[in-house]
Amino acid sequence: MAFTYIWNKLHLHRKKIVFAVFSVLFLSSSLASAQKKISQENKPNYDEKKVHYGFYLAVPLTKYNLEHSQEYVDQLNSGSAMTVNARTSPGFYTGLVLNVGLAEYLDFRFVPGVGFYGRTIEFGNAAQDDGSRGTTNVTISSTMVELPFLLKYKSKRRTNYRMYFVGGVKPGIDLNSEKDSNNGDGLRTEKFDLALEYGVGLDIFYPFFKFAPELRFSHGLLNQHVRDNNMYSRSIQRLTNHNISLILFFE
Repeated sequence: MAFTYIWNKLHLHRKKIVFAVFSVLFLSSSLASAQKKISQENKPNYDEKKVHYGFYLAVPLTKYNLEHSQEYVDQLNSGSAMTVNARTSPGFYTGLVLNVGLAEYLDFRFVPGVGFYGRTIEFGNAAQDDGSRGTTNVTISSTMVELPFLLKYKSKRRTNYRMYFVGGVKPGIDLNSEKDSNNGDGLRTEKFDLALEYGVGLDIFYPFFKFAPELRFSHGLLNQHVRDNNMYSRSIQRLTNHNISLILFFE
């Protein structure tokens, strides 16, 4: 059941996934071409050191996975039904890396960071203040402190390259002060979140550092919706955060 759910999610986002995969492949091939003239192995003793540090920059495509309420379903039968759909938006996050070697091909990674997101929900044919109907976009801005705990399974190193897979969980805390207020006609979300994360990347060794482009998927596990007594909030039953991120690591 869980596999089918994840497969459906990947199918819905197939265009974004294909774009992100090609971006990573293009970047990796460009870096590989730049290293063709380097025949020696860079940083040959890198794995002998158990602990490594670094930083990262990331650009995610983010959106809410939205589940409609029964009240929303009931109003679809009326002649003036309002539609509710989540939109995909770009974001940005950055942070630090603590990598600890556990075994020859297995590492533990703690990569705390701060993320800046603006997830949008579009309410079509919604009632306006002047009595007319139109489209209203509600954007929920979030400043998240994120604390991913990950396991990294890496392949055998081939000269200056190594593929890897990564997976784990990501607790998050929203610092946006607007979460504590409610103006009566908007949307509110919870401050705390927990997400399942997994991805694939490529370690590229340079003479003085290691660079790693990574494609990572994040699926929120907790309902972020806070129910209020207004037409926007009552149309929604459940909101969960979902990201597809291109992350650039420097270690």
